[in-house]
Amino acid sequence: MPSFNPSGFWEAKPHTLAKIEIVRRYLYLWFSILGTNQKNKRLVYIDGFAGPGRYSNSEQSSPVAALQAAKAAIERPGAKLNDVEFSFLFVEKRKDFVENLRSVVSAGVWPANIKWDTETGSFEEKVGGVLEELRRQGQRLAPTFAFIDPFGATGLPFRVVAEILSYPGCEVLLNLDSDGISRLISAQEFEKNQKNLDSLFGDQSWQQLDPSMPMARLAAAVLSLYKQKLRALRDVRYVFPFAMNTRQGQINYHLVFASQHPLGLEKMKEAMKAVDKTGSYSFSDDSVGQEFLFDFDAPAEWSAKMQAALGGAWRPYAAYRDYALNETPFINPKAMLEYLKQAGKVQVSWRGEPAKRGFPEEKISSILILK
Repeated sequence: MPSFNPSGFWEAKPHTLAKIEIVRRYLYLWFSILGTNQKNKRLVYIDGFAGPGRYSNSEQSSPVAALQAAKAAIERPGAKLNDVEFSFLFVEKRKDFVENLRSVVSAGVWPANIKWDTETGSFEEKVGGVLEELRRQGQRLAPTFAFIDPFGATGLPFRVVAEILSYPGCEVLLNLDSDGISRLISAQEFEKNQKNLDSLFGDQSWQQLDPSMPMARLAAAVLSLYKQKLRALRDVRYVFPFAMNTRQGQINYHLVFASQHPLGLEKMKEAMKAVDKTGSYSFSDDSVGQEFLFDFDAPAEWSAKMQAALGGAWRPYAAYRDYALNETPFINPKAMLEYLKQAGKVQVSWRGEPAKRGFPEEKISSILILK
């Protein structure tokens, strides 16, 4: 964890600034879309490791970016979001960070329907406490986006993540330090790390991982297991990890997104793609034993993977959509389907007249990819 000088701030690395920009871009869309649903009278943002509020080389931070996203959504012409309450909870363990963050946020000018609060304590203690109180009162969590960005491999209890995701309209973007977790598993005396590992995975499933594997493979296996744990949660069908790499190929960490709704992952990928154009880093999705760098515009390799996974049976369009979202860098399967169609590998059962071009979802009954 970087040291903090009360008279100044530490410098944000390019991947940190990129991460903040991803949060800002996504939240603007999230607030704008969910705010238009008349059922949503309140939208919540939780920052589980909020930090001091700014950096020496940037006035941005995830709390400030989240507030700015809400303000932009509210003030967008024709938005009609003034009757929605935007509630922000910033949790930070260090008291000096909280004091500085409170000062930074207080200096901003925010719309009247933005409410914010800072809490001093751990993510598990404060957010877990909020969830426990809701359970006690028999209440539901309002639609919530939780950004959970710990320093290092610990402090990320799976039970709290799982409980947030159990509520409709709730999503999580978390920093999974798969390399650090691998080092906990491979430590010669891993017994002292067992409590932290049990908390991270919510059980002892991590013990199935082979601690003698090379570190890169073990880190990939950690990520794979964590994805399985999230996808095993009820109604959580959309889980995708983004490995934040420097251009030299060094993995800094994985940002893992989880949601109950496909639109959430679509918009998160849009935000990732937009920020990727800055050229300061790249994205990849780790599979065990191999890392695939994302090329958002090259469907050939991903088409072959989709053909291998889904070929040989008639399936609804939604099956290809979900595969594209969860297993490829693409927002939808259309580029891959078009690539396979040109190779004579796609048949479509249409509702009514066949479409003249493309794959309009509303006109498709089912699709067959030939093996």
